[in-house]
Amino acid sequence: MLRLSWQVLTESIRTMADCGKGRCECVAYWTGPVSDDGAVDGWTHPVHHRSAFGYQIDDNWLTRFWFQLGADSRAIRAQAHTHPGSAFHSETDDRWPVVSQPGFLSIVVPNFAVGPIDLNTMWVGVLMADGSWKHVPTASVLEVKGDKTT
Repeated sequence: MLRLSWQVLTESIRTMADCGKGRCECVAYWTGPVSDDGAVDGWTHPVHHRSAFGYQIDDNWLTRFWFQLGADSRAIRAQAHTHPGSAFHSETDDRWPVVSQPGFLSIVVPNFAVGPIDLNTMWVGVLMADGSWKHVPTASVLEVKGDKTT
């Protein structure tokens, strides 16, 4: 179970919507301290190339980010990204998560994140030990707290 604030959720999703401008996929990483497995208290918008059909993280940026996470004793807890239309996990999503450890979460936000933020429309998956993804109810893995108006 990941615990995050509405502020982290809404800021990251609004940034993805702004980046994609209703035409391109976008991504954000939710981060937290290594000392608390379930805490998500920050997020980052990686340098990436985007299109209507996917995104690719800049390799140099990702290398620097891994080093920064280590120096700050932080970890990526989940990746959130957008899709056109409905939310689902594509074959590319299945094969290329930013973290390959069982239990890692992938959240897919529909409609390039344009429109109201609704947890019920998102696809949430947990990476299993065999490398497959298990689609799970959002409420079973995300606890969002705080003011929904942020």
